[in-house]
Amino acid sequence: MQIVKIGGWDKLQLTPSDQERLMDEIKKRTTITTVGQNLIRISYQDPDPERAYIVTKGYADLFIRGTLAEKAKESKGAFDFIDNQVKIYESKLKDSEEALKTFRSNNTDFQEGAVQDVNRNISQYRTRLEELKQQLLEAEIRRSTLESQLSGETETAAGISRVEQIQARIGQLQTRLDTLLLSYHETYPDIIQLKTQIAELRELLKKEQQRRILEKNAAETSGHAYIDESVRANPIYQQLQGDLYDTKTQIAMLKVRMGETQRLLQKEIERAKRIAEAEATLSALTRDYNVNQEVYQDLLRRRENARVSMNLDLQHEGMSISISEPAFYPHTPTGPRYLHFVIGGLFLGVAIPIGVLFGLQQVMPKVLSAADLKVQSDVEVLGEFVHFTTRHEKRRALATNILLIMTMTGVFIAIAVISVQRLQNG
Repeated sequence: MQIVKIGGWDKLQLTPSDQERLMDEIKKRTTITTVGQNLIRISYQDPDPERAYIVTKGYADLFIRGTLAEKAKESKGAFDFIDNQVKIYESKLKDSEEALKTFRSNNTDFQEGAVQDVNRNISQYRTRLEELKQQLLEAEIRRSTLESQLSGETETAAGISRVEQIQARIGQLQTRLDTLLLSYHETYPDIIQLKTQIAELRELLKKEQQRRILEKNAAETSGHAYIDESVRANPIYQQLQGDLYDTKTQIAMLKVRMGETQRLLQKEIERAKRIAEAEATLSALTRDYNVNQEVYQDLLRRRENARVSMNLDLQHEGMSISISEPAFYPHTPTGPRYLHFVIGGLFLGVAIPIGVLFGLQQVMPKVLSAADLKVQSDVEVLGEFVHFTTRHEKRRALATNILLIMTMTGVFIAIAVISVQRLQNG
């Protein structure tokens, strides 16, 4: 429709069908060919030279404007697409950064070198645990030895028990009481005091004897040896008893240390598991972050390149299109000229009658001479009749030939005059 407007056909009162036929005719007259690399030729044929020039030039202008507009549209579309991808990957990169930040804040113990520290701590705790086990075994052996020594010392130790001491004290007081009774009455204060002390000591002796019986029964019930006060007062027994207490305290401390070391070891093992899981998670998060960052940086470069290309295309500088052979006014019509028709007419004027005569001779069922009859068949010719032309027939044939020659001469003269005039007019 733009070519119809450029060529001036829109000013004609055309029906829709005429307009469609006109556009089909314009398409047939238009030829687009590829001449070389990045070089095309647009040609248009029209009976009107000026219209042919205008339409051909319009084709070139439309092609250039359309190509530049399409290129600018493609550049704008590419820029918009890349810019949209940049925004998408920018969001993905922010999400990856936030995931890494959250992971590091939730896994403060997972720092650089944490794996080596955990492995070193696990090795140290295991070594320490083995040492504590060895120390505990030695302490238990020492405890068994001390218990055996205390048992033997209990059997062999001798000394004054508390009961015997009380009995000896009572004897002393009784002797003194007897001496005072020889000189004083029973109401004498010292005698009363001695009797009170003796009574208290006897009561204490009774309680001590009951306590010993209870301790002995308890020791027999529990299966332990009963240790008398005399034995307990023995310095060797006391030394062994102190060593036993120290050994038992050491055993208890070693067990506590073993439990604590075992807890720390288990804690480090759990930490190692968490670090392994965190390391795998960190690797995945880091990998996603690196991929998103690489794609994002590449898209940024592509967006800047697309921006430059889009600006160049919008300013019609990104694509260079030039017209190597501009449209021109045709001064000589294309196709057969008038002289060609003249020469062709002369040629056809000679060739057609000859061809017609030759064709008639081939299809005409007449024999014109005896020689032809002999050639065409095996019939024997016995004789032939000669045709004699009358005077009237000769005059008529002569008049016909003269008229034909005059007609042909007039036609040739007329053609020659018209040709000379056309050649003179250009």
